[in-house]
Amino acid sequence: MLPPSLLLLLLPPVLPGTLEVTRPRGVSLSNLPFYEASRPFTCLDGSASLPFARVNDDFCDCPDGSDEPGTPACPNGRFHCTNAGFRPRTIPAAHVNDGVCDCCDASDEYETGVCENTCKELGRREREAQQRRAELEREGFRVKQRLAQEAAAGRLEKEERLGGLRAARGGLEQRVGALRAAKDEAEGPERAAKEEQQRRRLEQREAALAAQDAARADEAFRALDADGDGRLTAAELRARPELDGDGDGDVSEEEVQALVGGGLPLDPDSFRQSLWGRLRDPPQDEAKPPPEPPLEETPPPPEEEEEEEEEEGPEEEEDDEAGAEEELKVPPPQHPEEKGPQEETPPEPPFDAATQALIDAAEKARQELAEAERELKETEESIRALEQELAFDFGPQGEFWYLHGQCYELPTSEYIYRLCPFKRVSQKPKHGGADTNLGTWGSWSGPEDDRFRSMRYEQGTGCWQGPNRSTTVKLTCGTETAVTAASEPSRCEYLLELVTPAACRGPPEHDEHDEL
Repeated sequence: MLPPSLLLLLLPPVLPGTLEVTRPRGVSLSNLPFYEASRPFTCLDGSASLPFARVNDDFCDCPDGSDEPGTPACPNGRFHCTNAGFRPRTIPAAHVNDGVCDCCDASDEYETGVCENTCKELGRREREAQQRRAELEREGFRVKQRLAQEAAAGRLEKEERLGGLRAARGGLEQRVGALRAAKDEAEGPERAAKEEQQRRRLEQREAALAAQDAARADEAFRALDADGDGRLTAAELRARPELDGDGDGDVSEEEVQALVGGGLPLDPDSFRQSLWGRLRDPPQDEAKPPPEPPLEETPPPPEEEEEEEEEEGPEEEEDDEAGAEEELKVPPPQHPEEKGPQEETPPEPPFDAATQALIDAAEKARQELAEAERELKETEESIRALEQELAFDFGPQGEFWYLHGQCYELPTSEYIYRLCPFKRVSQKPKHGGADTNLGTWGSWSGPEDDRFRSMRYEQGTGCWQGPNRSTTVKLTCGTETAVTAASEPSRCEYLLELVTPAACRGPPEHDEHDEL
């Protein structure tokens, strides 16, 4: 048996109104079986056995410090705060009697006496906080259940809509096929009618050009027919210097024969057949003016040259005018499609009534097909969007469904953070500037047993000489939905906190009890 005085040193004080299990100071209930005063104490690491009187004697005997749970003798010892009325706590034994209140029941400062027992007040505050949290969990959980019901109803409605769209797609595909066949059938007569009218227009244009060319030929014939007898003789042709083929200044009989053969005299028809083409379209080499003689090596003095040029200028102009009067005036062709520099292109003549009716029918078929194809494309896009949404994992009961298509913002002193769940996270300077992509939806990223506790957004805008930005969104329980915090724990790694009823689990089934 231990003396009563030693036993008092080993035991923590018993507070009025509390039920305390007798045990050595600093020992937890879980370790109490190892500290029985009726037998020797064995170090918890099994390294030594010593009389129980050496427990808490302020001298460290065990290498693991287990013989001094209530004194600061062992640097590696552990002191257990009972903290009746509040949460138990274990602190390093070296903190015992150091003048700092580590245990709310003041048991760690039993010699200094500087601490008061605040466990009752702390316990009251914690119970109130727990009650508030429990009420928040209950209220949030009720909202979560309503969200799950709405998600189930919404899912059913979207599945029905998807079925209707799929059925409509089949009908639209058939309609598009029929309208495409109708368009092809209508475009055949339209194309044939257009080609026929274009052919007639071309024939009319060619006929007009031929008549114009004949009128030009007649005008040229009259210019060559000096005596106006309706016939062109060799003498009349030899009098025309423009018919000089060899450039010797004289139109010889041989040159006339080479031009017209032996069919002189020429009437207007034979003129058009034999000579008109050469006058209308002279060969390129004959159309070029003869080369000028080379200049003298020694030019005359500048003043004399200017005087000579001034004197000879009028004579040369007179010679040119005289020569121009003698040249044959071949009228220029007047093509219907030609226009002057300031003339506008004349509008295409309208199609005839029959052709226009075929064009209108084909255009109507094209418009009806385009409208049906547009409707089919929109239907297919809606089907794809619904299939993706219905295949997405919105939680065990679909409770996160309501976040789809929503966005939430959090202004800070520098930035506005914007979270669009299941899409992307962005950051925009508060005082103007472009958005920075902090990541696009990746996956649920909570622990394996609770993966709906956080979201992961990846492959955002790249950092300067660093990785792409990414964001983790931590989900916490609340009755409202809001982004409540944003930070950058490490470079290019962002952390957002989203409060949402979908993260509420309801109050715990069993309340936690304080250790006695």
